[in-house]
Amino acid sequence: MLKGERQALILSKLQEDKKVLSSDLSMQLNVSEDTIRRDLKELASEGKLLKVHGGAIITSQNLYAYKENEIYDHDKKL
Repeated sequence: MLKGERQALILSKLQEDKKVLSSDLSMQLNVSEDTIRRDLKELASEGKLLKVHGGAIITSQNLYAYKENEIYDHDKKL
């Protein structure tokens, strides 16, 4: 399997499950965990995922965002 195909499959799996494990991907794609780690590192450097211990999670613009109404309510109290 080519690198581009692997990375596309990793990203589609992330879209479905919101997280992936290196060990699971290694078995599913029939490649070593080192290969998966390299793919995850490259995809993370491109901003397509967030690498975590043992795998990766999907990136989101709202990952650490506050709700607008909470900020509004806080300002209203002051």
